Amino acid sequence: MDERLGGLTEREKEALRLLLVGHDAKSVAGALGLSVHTVNERLREARRKLGVTSSREAARLLARHEGAGPKILGDTEMGVAAAGDRLGHQPSHQRRRSGGPVAWLIGGMVIMLAILAAAYLATTLVADRGAPAATPAARPAPDAASDKAGADAARAWAELLDERRWGESWTQSGGMFRSALTQKGWAAMIEPLRRQLGSVSSRSLRSVSNATSLPGAPDGDYKIVQFTTDFTNLRGVTETVVLAREGSAWKVTGYFIR
Repeated sequence: MDERLGGLTEREKEALRLLLVGHDAKSVAGALGLSVHTVNERLREARRKLGVTSSREAARLLARHEGAGPKILGDTEMGVAAAGDRLGHQPSHQRRRSGGPVAWLIGGMVIMLAILAAAYLATTLVADRGAPAATPAARPAPDAASDKAGADAARAWAELLDERRWGESWTQSGGMFRSALTQKGWAAMIEPLRRQLGSVSSRSLRSVSNATSLPGAPDGDYKIVQFTTDFTNLRGVTETVVLAREGSAWKVTGYFIR
């Protein structure tokens, strides 16, 4: 199955990911600026490659595959599916259809950086306890001014999401982020998630970690910024924003929630 999933094009995967958050072929077409015929062709080709008869089954297979990265954080809940379970006590009129993990929603390299950030944070914690860390990332010495700049950039970007400025959040993200998916695709993915969580009532800085490399990612200067955030429908959420240095600025290359 891994070989079959590897045969999917990024365009086919993009369409399948949108199905995961409740879109149908018509709304996928609207989100991506395509004709319904083109979307149906992509979904048909994805079904053929995976040997299934349902597009949503193909989407679920892709989700399981993309969610099968390092399980270093144990049973940590990530994303919309977890949020949906924890929102189960809410009245029905407040609940939304849940999709897959946030990591699935962000696409391409951004997914990978979110997973790698989790791996980096886990190995950092293990190393700090005195145990050997598996595949450790290089960690530069802390720099208070640089950490503040990274945290400020992460917060400013997250506040664009709070204000539903999807297009601006895409424009102000890093090159890896923008190359992973289109502006319309990003808006179609993030909007249902934030609608389900509701408005932000508080966001406090939890930690800033530094790395010059992450396993499987290009070498560079990275910051992994974590916030503890309360949403209207879910409190105590951990938002993780991965940033990479581009010139003199810190740009967002990954985002996930648990």
